[in-house]
Amino acid sequence: MNRHLKTAFFIAPLLAIAGYIGAGYFISSKQADETYGQLQLAGSCLPTENACVFISPAVELKLISNEQQGQQQLALITTQPVKHLTLGMAEAFTDNKQPFRQFQMMKSDDNKYWQIKLQPNDIIAKYKHIRIAFSYQGKGYFAESEVRF
Repeated sequence: MNRHLKTAFFIAPLLAIAGYIGAGYFISSKQADETYGQLQLAGSCLPTENACVFISPAVELKLISNEQQGQQQLALITTQPVKHLTLGMAEAFTDNKQPFRQFQMMKSDDNKYWQIKLQPNDIIAKYKHIRIAFSYQGKGYFAESEVRF
C-alpha cells in the first residue's frame, strides 16, 4: 500500500464527517420549517376504534367517533391549542373529482377539542376520505387520509 492510498483512507472519513456537519449548518431556516406542514398518519384511520392519530414534530391530532342519539359523531383532540381548524370529507377515496363537504366546527375554550356540527340527516359513516387543516403558532398544518367509520 503506497502513501497516497494510506492518506486517502485517513482523510475520507474526516471529509465525510465535515460534509455532514457542514450540510446541517448551511441548511436555511425556511427549508427546515417546511417539514412541519404535513401530519403523518400513525397506522390506519379508524375513528370509531379511537385509532386515528396524525403526528408532526410540533402537534398531534386524534380523531374519535361514537354514536350519540342514533347519529355517529366525530371529534378531534389536539395536544396543543390550534386555530382555524377545518375538516372536509368525501364519499370516495380514489376519485379526485369527488367534491369534499366542509363541516362546521365547534370548539372548546382551550382550542384543543373540536367537534363537527351535524344536521339531523347527516350520516358521516358514508364518507371514505378526510382532509384536515389548521394553524398552530402561525404555521399551517394539514392531514389527508382514507377513513373508515
